[in-house]
Amino acid sequence: MDYKKYVLFLLIFTVYSTLYAQSPLDNLLSPGRLPYLKHTKLIQVSSYDTTGANEDYISLQDGETAAIAEMEGPGVITRIWFTFKSHDSNFLRLILLRMYWDGEENPSVEVPVGDFFGTGFKFKHYFSQFVGMSSGGYFMYFPMPFNKSARIEIENQTGQQIPFFYYHVDYQKLEKPLDPDVAYFHAQWRRELYTDKKENYTVLEAEGKGHFVGLNMSMQGYDGHIGYLEGDEMVYVDGEKFPSVYGTGTEDYFSGGWYFNWGEFCAPYHGVILKDNALARIAAYRLHVGDAIPFDKSLRFTIEHGTENEVIADYSSTAYWYQKEPHKKFPEMPKGVMRIPLRVAVPTDALQAETLTPKNSKVEYKIEDMSAYGPDWGKLQQLKVLTKKDDRFTLNLSLPFAGENRYSADVYFTKGPDYGNVEIFNQGKKAGKMYGYYRNVVPGDKITLNNLQAVNGELPLQFVMTGKDNVSSGYMVGLDAFVLKLF
Repeated sequence: MDYKKYVLFLLIFTVYSTLYAQSPLDNLLSPGRLPYLKHTKLIQVSSYDTTGANEDYISLQDGETAAIAEMEGPGVITRIWFTFKSHDSNFLRLILLRMYWDGEENPSVEVPVGDFFGTGFKFKHYFSQFVGMSSGGYFMYFPMPFNKSARIEIENQTGQQIPFFYYHVDYQKLEKPLDPDVAYFHAQWRRELYTDKKENYTVLEAEGKGHFVGLNMSMQGYDGHIGYLEGDEMVYVDGEKFPSVYGTGTEDYFSGGWYFNWGEFCAPYHGVILKDNALARIAAYRLHVGDAIPFDKSLRFTIEHGTENEVIADYSSTAYWYQKEPHKKFPEMPKGVMRIPLRVAVPTDALQAETLTPKNSKVEYKIEDMSAYGPDWGKLQQLKVLTKKDDRFTLNLSLPFAGENRYSADVYFTKGPDYGNVEIFNQGKKAGKMYGYYRNVVPGDKITLNNLQAVNGELPLQFVMTGKDNVSSGYMVGLDAFVLKLF
């Protein structure tokens, strides 16, 4: 070979090799690179019993935060697996997961564990390429690189002990620092209990340089239907005024169709984890792999709720993305009780009880803020009447239909440790009864009163305190809302 040609060949080969050489992450994560030898060391951090016995778990007291994995870099987490037992039915929203890279002060991941792995509504067996819930376990395969260190924390906010928490965190220890183009994994949870009719729901507002790789959403309607799926996604990159991604409907974004009329499914990059028509609940995911959304300065990912945001619903989401540090500090995480799923969805057009005045000067009453007890009360308030045995009061309900006299009424009320039993009358006839005792303050199951008679353009309901459960400490009455329908 001619010497000059040989030198030229070496130069071209060197440039080519530099530009197109596989990085350590390519060698680790690309299926096509499986036969190639790995120049890394796999280390697993787990909850194994260090005594050699079989108690391969940790326990967390209420309020306790445990650092379950602390790793020195450079490295890349390639697998996370959890399973746990909790006595609290809302543990998926009340256990928080946080991750910190390279000693940062603000976490790059802060998500309730259920939502991190798919949905906080309930455990549901499903799987995708990177994340899922599998027969009692929870898994994540998104690669999570770090240069100096990585720290994973779990916080127990359930109000009681978590007796069993099992975990694996697998990571590959790298020989060299990360390439300059490698970004860090991030995940953020958001919720709007009542979506705003004037604004799209915001999934993510990120600042810096990176790319968006997916999300899951848990949505619930207040009015018994899933019309919120008419909403379009709109993604604004680097401050653009008109979105470069503009969709055609929520089920279309999740690669389904027709309000997911064929039901639940799971595919590698998209799926419907849960479809519950009775509760108007949808949980779905979409992973952006070939269609990752890059940004150089900022990204704002939004989605409508219904056509032009006409539907008020309960929306929560977990966004997954990669970016160079530093990242924009996350919004403050809502307190635990305000993260739990709705137990009762009060229709948005309900007549709020706190807007009514009891017609009896002998009883005391107040408007009570219920946000300390959960998200279930309409406008997060109730009318609390401080009654004693045999006390009675009347509420006059305004009518939704002029000229109509016969109605049924759905009554949304509260139970608690100091609540009593109430009989409800209309025009002297008994229409129903509320049993008020429960060990905690919770929304009661709604009751329906039928064949009610309106008088002078109002529907009068008389409430009579008849007694209480033996273990109840009082005779309180808590009324949240009423929904009137023609009978």
